[in-house]
Parts: sequence; C-alpha cells; structure tokens
Amino acid sequence: MTACKKEKPATTEPTAVTSIFDLRVSDNFNFKSTRDIRMKFHTTNGNFAGEVVRINIYDDFPTIAHVITSGLTKVGEDYEMSFRILSALTDIYIEKVLSNGARELQRVKAADYIAANFNQSPVIQLKTKPGSGLNCSTGCTQTYNNYSGGTLNLNGGTYCMTGSFNGSINVGAGATVRFCGNASISGITLNSSSSKIYFLENSIVTVGNINFNNAGARVENYSDSLKFTASISVAGTLVNNGKMSVNGDLSINNNGNNYMTNNGEIYVKTNLNNNKTLTNNNKIFVNGMFQPNGGSVTYNNCQLISVGNYNNNGSVYNYGYLKCDATASINGGSTHYIYSGALFSTKNITINGSINGASNSGLGTVKVTQNTTFNGGGQMSGNMEFCDTNGIETNNGTFNSPAAATCNNYIATTACNPEGFGTATITDTDGDGVADAQDDYPNDSTRAYNSYYPSASTFATFGFEDLWPSQGDYDFNDLVLSYRTKQVLNASNNVVEFYTTYLVRAIGATYDNGFGVQLDDLVPTDISNISGQQLSKSLISLNSNKTESGQTKAVVIVYDSPEPLIHRNGGSFFNTIKGNSTGTFDTLNLHVSFTNPIASSKLTQAKFNPFIFVNGTRGTEIHHPNMTPTSLANSQLFGTKNDNSDPSIGRYYKTANNLPFVIEVPVSFAYPAEKESISDAYNYFISWASSDGVNYTNWYSDLSGYRNASKIY
Repeated sequence: MTACKKEKPATTEPTAVTSIFDLRVSDNFNFKSTRDIRMKFHTTNGNFAGEVVRINIYDDFPTIAHVITSGLTKVGEDYEMSFRILSALTDIYIEKVLSNGARELQRVKAADYIAANFNQSPVIQLKTKPGSGLNCSTGCTQTYNNYSGGTLNLNGGTYCMTGSFNGSINVGAGATVRFCGNASISGITLNSSSSKIYFLENSIVTVGNINFNNAGARVENYSDSLKFTASISVAGTLVNNGKMSVNGDLSINNNGNNYMTNNGEIYVKTNLNNNKTLTNNNKIFVNGMFQPNGGSVTYNNCQLISVGNYNNNGSVYNYGYLKCDATASINGGSTHYIYSGALFSTKNITINGSINGASNSGLGTVKVTQNTTFNGGGQMSGNMEFCDTNGIETNNGTFNSPAAATCNNYIATTACNPEGFGTATITDTDGDGVADAQDDYPNDSTRAYNSYYPSASTFATFGFEDLWPSQGDYDFNDLVLSYRTKQVLNASNNVVEFYTTYLVRAIGATYDNGFGVQLDDLVPTDISNISGQQLSKSLISLNSNKTESGQTKAVVIVYDSPEPLIHRNGGSFFNTIKGNSTGTFDTLNLHVSFTNPIASSKLTQAKFNPFIFVNGTRGTEIHHPNMTPTSLANSQLFGTKNDNSDPSIGRYYKTANNLPFVIEVPVSFAYPAEKESISDAYNYFISWASSDGVNYTNWYSDLSGYRNASKIY
C-alpha cells in the first residue's frame, strides 16, 4: 500500500516564491494560526469581601459569540489564566460575573499578555465591531483614489475607494465596492442580488440617499462613523458591525428575503419602522418611536431603547433589554415574547394583544413605572411576571398561569441591561463556594464550570501529510480531522475531566493511519479512565486505565484505524476528490477522567500533543513542528530523507526549509482537494508563512480573493 504522492509542480517564477515547495521560513515559525494568551485578572469591586468572581472569555460580543474559556477568583485577589485564540482575533471580550449574576464586560486588544482590571465603577462597554478581514490594498479589480465627480456605474468586479470620495454610485451585477477612506456619497443604488458594499474599518462616511433595487443586495458596515443624512429604507440586506446613525426614520421594508442585523450601535433620530425582519445583537437607540408593523419579526438579543412610543403590531422576541420611555402598545393580533432573564421596561403600557413568556425556562419581567391599561382582549401567559410598581390601574385582561402580576423576579445588570430588576437571593446549592448564578453544575460540588477550545460551538482542524520522513504533496488532506475540547473544572480551577469530539472529515491517502494525543505534562497514573476510544486492531497495548502502555507521559490512542468511523462511497480516498460521491463520518466522543483533579496550567492547549502513526507502524509518528514524540516513536527516522529533526536541540518534524508535516487551523477548515497544494488553494498562504504568521493571519478565510474554489474540496 502507498500513500498519496504527487510530483512537485514546476516553478514558473524563480525569483518569487509562489509555491510551498519553494518556501523557506524561519526556525521559530511553526505554522500556527493561533496564539497563546496569558491573562492576569484583578477586581476590587464586588458585593462583599472575598466574593467569588467568575471570568468568561469570549471571541466576540457575548450575544453573538460563545465562551472560549472561564475561571474563578475572588474579589481582591489576582488570578492568572492561559488560553488559545485565533491569531486573526484582534480583540477579546472579558466578562466578570458576581455571585448575584450581575455582569460587567470589557473589550481588550488581544496580546500575548493581558492585564484585565475591573477596579472602577461598572462601565457598560458594548460591542464596537468585529474585524472585516478586508482592505483596499489586495483583491481589488480597480482602485479609485480621491475620486470626485459624477455617478460611477460599476459592474462585475471588486472596486476599492481610497483617499476621499465625492460623488454617487450605481452598483450593478457582480460588483463589490469597498470604502476605505473618507467618503461623501450623495446617492447609492444597488441594482442586483449580487451587488455589495462594504464600509471598512477607519473609513468615515456620509450618505445622502440609498436605494435597494433588489432584495438580495447587501451592505455591511465596519466603520465607526457611517452617517445617513436623511431617512433610509432598507429593502435589501444591511448588516451593521460598527457605529451607524440615521438623521431621520430607519425603515426595514418588506421586499422578499431582505433583513437587517445590528451587531454594533445604531442611533435613529426619529422613528424605527420594521416591516420585515430585524435582529439586534447589540445596541439600538431610537429617539422617536419604535414600530414593529404587521407581519414583521424583531429579535432583540441585547439593548433596544425607544424614547418615544413602542407600538407593536408584529412579533417581537425579547431576549435582552427593551426600554420604552413613553407608552408601549401591544396591539390586537401582536405578540411580545419575553424570555428568561429578559426585561421589558416601560413608563406606560396598553395591552390588547399578547405577552408570552417562554414555557420551558426562567422568568422574564415586564416592568411598568406609571400606568397600565390591560384590556379585555389582552392576555399574558407562560413564564413571565408583570410588575406595575404602583399597581395595575385597569385590569380587564387575562393572566394565564404561570404568568402573574408579581414583582419577585431578579434580573442582574449586564452589558446589555444596565437597569436590572429586583434583589438577588444568592444560593449555593452544592456548597462548593460558587453561587448557582455562576455555576455550570449547581448540584455537583466536584464540578463548577466548563472551558472550551476553540469555543463551545466551533471546531478546529488538523491537516496531516503522512509520508514523513519524506516530503509529501502539501495538500494536507491525507488526514483531515476536526475536533473540539471541553474541560470540566472545579471550584479550585482544577480539571476534573475533559471531553473531545472528533470528526474524520477526509482521508486523501491509502495508508491506514492511527491517531493519538500525548498529554505532555501528565504521566499515565494521572489518568483514572478513558472511554470512547475506537481500537479495532491488535496494535496498541493499554494500561488498565486505557492509557497506552510503555509510555513515560500520558498517551491516549484515540483510534488505531479510522475505517470504523467513516462510510465510504467507493475508492481508496475519502472526501478529497472533487466530483466523487461524498462519504459520511461518525462522531467520536472521547472522555478522560483524572485520578485527582489536575492544575489547569498542565492542560492548556499548548500541552496537547496530537500525532498520527502511519499504516499500522506504531513507531512512525508524525507530530506538529517541534512537538516531542512519544516514548514509542522510532528515533532512527529522525534526520532521514526530507526530515531535518535534531532531538539534541528540541527540533522535530521539520524539513530543512522548516516546513511542517501537519498544520492546525482553528476553524472547520475547507481543505485542499486531491493533488492541490495548500499554496495553490489559498492565495495568501505563502504571504502568511513568509511573514512568520504576521501578515494575513486569516489566510484560510472565505473572503474575496483569498481562495481558489476550484482547488478546494
């Protein structure tokens, strides 16, 4: 049997590196698309001295992200934690959670070492914006610098506007426009479903008028200064990731499949009219009236404030904080849905429609500070409470249990909800010192919280070449394995157990390769038990705790052959040849428990050492660059053929040009197709690697100009 092996393609430009085969990188670069962070956390603010504080780390604003990692400390104490993030991530979000559930949020620049101090009075810091990953220096079909004139009619290409811009623009079929400078745009017309406009970071833009002539047209804002000088109607898709203001009405029209999403901050001078679909993940401030009209759907996941009336004729789903400083009207045929922990706060309210709480979660609260008119056609139902602080003035509607007219709920202040509601009762059901509001396991004193990599809902991916010590074809698809880890920690920040989910997505080789992980800071006796392994051959000798025997460090063999985990549709290659039928794969769930809880510093992502062993030969291991082999590796292979390892200096699994035999991408990687090198599939891979990972940190992203789709499976 032989692994996949292709001929090295000819180099067409000898003076410029265009192929990975000609690439040489520095000794210190290990082809990581991630960075390891150390963070020191300190707070002096709490409800009482010595209060336990939970820290959550997010890769984005919490309403649209998932927690990466967590930790526990106490008021007045320092706590240091280590975790891994995407190199492309410029900012992280640090959340402080007190024992009563109150939350504060800070957004900080990503760096190798971060000091996070929550020592002042709470300041609500909402999301500014995520990175677009775009610029006006690459991927441009044509660049206009300091344009001033009439209307630009653009079709079929990517057009970049730099310097200043003064004029109007018609965006036709297949046209993408990027604004990177200062722009004064008298008018924008988007004519096609493939018309796109991006207002990028650091741009300063004013727009007089915008027309969506197709529901599929798309506008995305990453600028902190996008100003519409008059009312606008959104009849396509508008996604705001920065700061946007409208000097008039903001209307979302009903035009097919159009929608509007806010991930940043929006200021509306007069009225917000929703006739279709609005999703708010951050902050919207309406200086006039908020009006969801008939047939519309509004999802409020964070903060929506209306100075004027809130007049509901549609469906509003409130998961966060909705504030009306005047009169809220829930009209007949409309519904305001309120979910666990959500607060709907208004001065006055008239109810002729429905307010519904969730049926399977905690309480949401409607708070009224002045007058309530609850008419005969109105009703309230589900897990919600209605609190009129001076009593319900007109009560002719229907409360359907468990909905009730009470004021007993507690809702903590958060980055979205600065008002909060009620007084907390701090409960610690399991007595582990971690309040239930902070505890992922409130009924289990041996467990307190979870920590993840790359996050609670995403996957990272390994791509292996399996011809080591010979050089392969660098499509990195001989094994494509996606994974996600979850560590379970106790109140002392020690790891009790961890879970890993594995997906064998592709095998571009005929070798039958096994896969394992060495835990570099642990010894075999640290492990209590392992479950979930797939061992179908007589290749591996195990200790009683299911670690591999004969090892100095703790080694977990995940599988000795991938075949039981995949379902082929013919052929020796699996999901690497374009045009062939796609095979399916099972999910392998691995569980490792420990004899005694392990210090989290011994189980950082940097201490996980994955490897394959090739075609049933246990001693032929392939690891990440400079990661140490296991005790069972065949040391006679080091320094042979194309391998340039030197164990005496800790150098392993590199060629003379410092090229690797495995890469890790911190996403569910779209891997190269068979016979296509990674540098041919990804246009900026060479630029990234040549810069030692400084440039194009998001080289694997699905952005304009980044990929050659024909070379990706």
